Amino acid sequence: MNTDTLETDVLVIGAGLAGLRAAIQIRRYGLDVIIAEKSTGRTNLSSVAGGTQGIVMNYWSLSMPRGLKALYERGVKGGAWEIMYGKDQRMEEITAVEQIPYQDELAEFGVLNPRDQKTYGPPGRVSWATTGPMYKYAQDQGAKLMKYFNITDILTVDGQCVGAVGFDVVSGDFTVVKAKAVVMATGGAGECWKRNNTPTRSTGDGHAIAYRNGVEMNMMEYESFDAWIISEKDQPQFWIPPSYARTMVNLTNANGEDFLPNYMVLDDGATLKPGDPFHIKYGTPVIDNVATIARAMANEVLEGRGDDGGVLADFSHVPEDAWTAEPKGIAGLHAMRNFEWEKKPIRMYPGALGSWGGIKISEECETNIPGLFAGGEVSYGEDLKYTLVFGVRAGRAGAEYARSVSRVEPSQSQVKDKKDYLDRFSSRSKTADGNPRAIREAIQKLSMDKFGVLKTEKGLLEGLEQLDDIRRTAQERMYAEDPRELRLAFESDCMIDCQEMHAKAALMRTETRGVHNRLDHPYMDNDRWIQDIRLEKKNGQMELRTVPTRSGYVKVPEGRFPIRGLKQETA
Repeated sequence: MNTDTLETDVLVIGAGLAGLRAAIQIRRYGLDVIIAEKSTGRTNLSSVAGGTQGIVMNYWSLSMPRGLKALYERGVKGGAWEIMYGKDQRMEEITAVEQIPYQDELAEFGVLNPRDQKTYGPPGRVSWATTGPMYKYAQDQGAKLMKYFNITDILTVDGQCVGAVGFDVVSGDFTVVKAKAVVMATGGAGECWKRNNTPTRSTGDGHAIAYRNGVEMNMMEYESFDAWIISEKDQPQFWIPPSYARTMVNLTNANGEDFLPNYMVLDDGATLKPGDPFHIKYGTPVIDNVATIARAMANEVLEGRGDDGGVLADFSHVPEDAWTAEPKGIAGLHAMRNFEWEKKPIRMYPGALGSWGGIKISEECETNIPGLFAGGEVSYGEDLKYTLVFGVRAGRAGAEYARSVSRVEPSQSQVKDKKDYLDRFSSRSKTADGNPRAIREAIQKLSMDKFGVLKTEKGLLEGLEQLDDIRRTAQERMYAEDPRELRLAFESDCMIDCQEMHAKAALMRTETRGVHNRLDHPYMDNDRWIQDIRLEKKNGQMELRTVPTRSGYVKVPEGRFPIRGLKQETA
């Protein structure tokens, strides 16, 4: 493995929406910036996520001041989702206020207004209409892009971040990138679960790198699960856009029962009536949180009323013209018809969607390591508003920091240690249990079984024991015969750390809140848990603590509150 050295003012790790927006902001300061992307740019979450599709599809509505006002009133001041998700209210206020001008600015980067779009492609193609132009714009502005370059660690001197190291996924060459500041924009960790709605490269690299270097992490127990994922055997994972699912599908369990009314109670205490149209029963007028539906689906399977690991989604009643209605082919609608779901029900089961926790950042995207900044899903939220707002803020803060400091040379011994970490995988002999793909699959299966939609103390403890076994195997025998396999080995190693953080934080939070579901604690407990769970690595051990969630406009009601989608008699 050859060793190269590069220098830049700021290194941005990740070429998704947050990373690209950060790089553009850095170039506005006239500073040199390198964007390191371990694949092509099309395999980050921004290129396939519904949040980014929302820019292209719903840009016009989100750009309207009244739309912002409604969002702000319902969210920050109304206290709906921010309480449930345990969000920092000051960060939510920043997001609500700043998202509109940054969305409006997308036109400057070549992102088209959806009303000018004539056709839409399969999953990823729609969102690439957003990230693709930004990808090109950043390079046109002078950002240097390193494709197929896998960052594997940061470099520090006296507690200050001074760059990073990684390797070329094609050639295998090891490279030291010296930088005055580093912006982490690596996305989430949805690939840690076997069923997911994320790209294969969303393996929590940034989370693991940060944790290993003593960066404070926050809310790692929160992983969102999307209900609308096809779970047919021998078929690829496929996501159905909620707008279609909510208005077109009838959901039943294996007994043919319309089960969702059993889990949903209206504000006046009334239950939903079977036989009503789906969009009336389960759409926005009643419940607009897909997490509720995911809980209900998972519980039906858990209690033995599933059909071969899923619930049944029936589209046979959908009129023919609905399949071809405008906008044409949103999220691959025509491709989805290859399942012949006009003729028979298909199985569905929730899958991991996005990380709501990650690197703890300040309002200016600072971490507890000087010179290291973070934005997007790796730090605070995975949808478009967070990636745009905190992508801009991370780029601005990184640029201003880089302007204020002199370059510091990393020590050669530290560089050697980082290289030795990779060399150990390449130097090992091939064994069946050391295959990085097999280890990756073992993590994914374990995560679905023990760290999935519905968690319990027993399952989490069992899962952590099994994860320790996987870690020992990886540490002793995981190998890599070529650079692409080395990427798989590194990703699998990161996934282990990510799932340990997730499981231990989930074990500590003895309640259900937002996307964190404890079947053995099916209440939102505001008396005990208006708190964030922070964790960091100290002296080789993971330490967890609680910190009161920062409040603001929302007055948090006292008491315990039942959660839609969980049966309260399980308490």
